[in-house]
Amino acid sequence: MTVTDRPMFDLTVSEEKKCKVFHLKGRLMDQQQADRLMESLDKELGTAHNNAVLDMSELQYMNSTGLNIMISVLTRTRNAGGDTLIAAISHGVRQLFIVTKLDTVFTITDTVDEAVAKLNP
Repeated sequence: MTVTDRPMFDLTVSEEKKCKVFHLKGRLMDQQQADRLMESLDKELGTAHNNAVLDMSELQYMNSTGLNIMISVLTRTRNAGGDTLIAAISHGVRQLFIVTKLDTVFTITDTVDEAVAKLNP
C-alpha cells in the first residue's frame, strides 16, 4: 500500500437524540486534520449540545496527534457540563487507547446507538 492508497481523514456529523455524532474515517495523523476536527466541534457543540459521540468504526489509524485531539474534545465537553463517548472503535485504535491507559478515561461503547443511549438515560 502506498501513501496515495491510504485513506485520508474525513469527518461527517449527524445528530441523534440531542447528541452530536462525529463520524471519523480514515487516518487521523496530522495537525491540519486535528484542526479540522476541532473547528467542526466548535461549530457543532454549543449551548444546546454539549454531548459528543466519536464514531470510530471507520477510523483506521490514529497517532499521538489524534490522541491529543480526543483529550481536547473530552475536556471541552466535560467543561461544558457534558461528556464525550467513543463508539465502535477498531481493534488497532483500541490498542492505542489501552497502551496509553485512555481506555480508563473515556467511556467506550460497541455501537453509536449504545453511546447515545448512555448520554440520554
